[in-house]
Amino acid sequence: MGPLLLSESVSHLGLWASGLILVLGFLKVIRLLMRRQFLARAMDSFPGPPTHWLFGHALEVQQTGSLDKFVSWAHEFPHAHPLWYGRFLGFLNIYDPEYAKVVYSRGDPKTPDTYDFLLPWIGKGLLVLHGPQWSQHRKLLTPGFHFDVLKPYVTAFAESTNSMLDKWEEKARENKSFDIFGDVGHMALDTLMKCIFGKGHSGLSLRDSNYYMAVKELTLLTQERIETFQYHNDFIYKLTAHGRRFLRACQVAHDHTDQVIRERKAALQDKKEQERIQNQRHLDLLDILLGARDESGIRLSDADLRAEVDTFMFEGHDTTTSGISWLLYCMARYPEHQHRCREEVCQVLGDRNTIQW
Repeated sequence: MGPLLLSESVSHLGLWASGLILVLGFLKVIRLLMRRQFLARAMDSFPGPPTHWLFGHALEVQQTGSLDKFVSWAHEFPHAHPLWYGRFLGFLNIYDPEYAKVVYSRGDPKTPDTYDFLLPWIGKGLLVLHGPQWSQHRKLLTPGFHFDVLKPYVTAFAESTNSMLDKWEEKARENKSFDIFGDVGHMALDTLMKCIFGKGHSGLSLRDSNYYMAVKELTLLTQERIETFQYHNDFIYKLTAHGRRFLRACQVAHDHTDQVIRERKAALQDKKEQERIQNQRHLDLLDILLGARDESGIRLSDADLRAEVDTFMFEGHDTTTSGISWLLYCMARYPEHQHRCREEVCQVLGDRNTIQW
């Protein structure tokens, strides 16, 4: 009798579990369909390229190359157009400044769609926070962006930029065109390692180099995940080789940041070390975050510290690299504007090679 009752109990438990999974799956599908309807309704007014019923525009982007495809669409739809990666992840690609002003002035809440892909790496920093938590972190970070704090960083910017320009001088001697994007990304990461961790002036250690490479890989993998419809589901993504690479790189990045935070906090227990840091030419971002407190004397937790550091490594590297690369491209296309920029820089610097405050 005992084994029979146990068998029936297990059978009932299995049925309950199956029913729960079906209900949760059904609710997930309903949520996705509602999200799709909301996005489609918001973007219906904008003409755009035809979409595949399942993959959206993802297959076209993968087959043609995202940049070439976006450029052709920009000519065809010069103001804005919808862009779908699969059926449930949609964006409005905006090319017209007037359109951008209208959309960005709306003050809509941050969309979780793509930020959810970043959470395992950057955690809940300023980029994804909202409400009271965002306000608290913003107040604690504000001292790090005071103009007098930022001024000394210009030397670090110049060092990294000069290293990049030295590379370009060597490449230019070959009289061949070359892709600047990788070099600009290297320069941005080098600058961030100096300004966030105080690294880079005497070369990176093996641990720092591994972190450096992990950040580059995480940025690339995140972009590839957005563009690949099959990778949008978290469960499926973690089972793929691509997903496992992402998780390994996340671990490398987290281990590095956690260790630097532990070492820096331990060092700050020493009064001599505190004095040395205060007398430095400039404080790095981690020093500022470790010393930040709100009105109640509450500091950022170690998890919050890591989230903010990793957020700035992502945003400062990826966004800056794209912005600088496009700026240089546009100036090359329009020499008259390049000349005006050069005149303004020469007027500010005079016969010096860097800014003096």
